[in-house]
Amino acid sequence: MPHNSIRSELITERGCTGLASSLHIGHGGLNQLGGAFVNGRPLPEVVRQRIVDLAHQGVRPCDISRQLRVSHGCVSKILGRYYETGSIRPGVIGGSKPKVATPKVVEKIGDYKRQNPTMFAWEIRDRLLAEGVCDNDTVPSVSSINRIIRTKVQQLFNLPMDSCVKSLSPGHSLSK
Repeated sequence: MPHNSIRSELITERGCTGLASSLHIGHGGLNQLGGAFVNGRPLPEVVRQRIVDLAHQGVRPCDISRQLRVSHGCVSKILGRYYETGSIRPGVIGGSKPKVATPKVVEKIGDYKRQNPTMFAWEIRDRLLAEGVCDNDTVPSVSSINRIIRTKVQQLFNLPMDSCVKSLSPGHSLSK
């Protein structure tokens, strides 16, 4: 069976010896299919390449999953990335994402909310794209827009209470 050689390559690559069933490396071990894994680490390139090769041969993802002892979700994710980008390389681990809440974007979001306070975050996102303020790579997510509204934009709306409400003396009310 081809998966045995890949599993032994994986075990060797991870610097382990002994039986695969006793494999416990750091935060890894064996998955439900009996395949070796290490939490938070990408599959070795040899396994990724084998997934793509089997898919090119017409093997269904669920069969690839069982044969290589890799979860179906992992197989689907690798194939999806391969079909989209042509690469089997894993995504970047760690690092930081580029900042999307630039002062210009925050200002525009504030403008939109002042013009239409009931505007939804997804509508703001669509408008940022339509007006060319952002492109598909730099537009904030709906949750980011909601966070910007909660933190940065509302700060612009919030005035000190003493400038809005005159203090009342005991026995006086707001009515005439």
